[in-house]
Amino acid sequence: MPVAGMTTPVTADSFKNLQLNAGAFLTNFDWSTYTSATALKTAVLAAFQDETKTLGVTRGGGQFTTTREMRQAEVDGVRYRFVGDTFVDSIDCQLSTTLLELTPGNIKRILGSATVTTTGTVNKITLNTRITDEDYLENLCWIGDLADGRLVLIGFKHALNTADFNITFTDKGEATMPVEFHAFQGDVEDYDTAPVEIIFFDDAP
Repeated sequence: MPVAGMTTPVTADSFKNLQLNAGAFLTNFDWSTYTSATALKTAVLAAFQDETKTLGVTRGGGQFTTTREMRQAEVDGVRYRFVGDTFVDSIDCQLSTTLLELTPGNIKRILGSATVTTTGTVNKITLNTRITDEDYLENLCWIGDLADGRLVLIGFKHALNTADFNITFTDKGEATMPVEFHAFQGDVEDYDTAPVEIIFFDDAP
């Protein structure tokens, strides 16, 4: 016979912890200086007005994915999996979404290895075969809100889009550009932590 209250994990805080809406993607936005959701929200709204700090509007939301390369030590005589026998060799993290805003700055960020040359009112974009340090975004972050107003941030360091540049043109619709940004380690000696941060701001703005 079921016990009352034991058929669901719902608690008084369950619905407060739901993540709502698509969130926003910001580039070259230094989130490390903000210690409250209120201050962060003010800075995000200001960043929306700066083309260099936003990827623009998106469609279909986005996705954060981590792929870990794991292995289990092969030891003679061991017939079960034991605590401590598994190692993480690498962690690959990616943020993906579909962009709608077609601007020279956006194409440069999507292509990475490209150069934008402006002459008067003409912006010319050339594709380069060599990826330089300047082609990586200093950082890329996704910021979303929880049901009770708190904010959550996923931040990438040294982000680079690795998906092929693809614009889909649609009759009676808008062009779409899918992107898949990966985080890259900036220090060749740092093998212990991935270049990604997940931050919860527990004060509701």
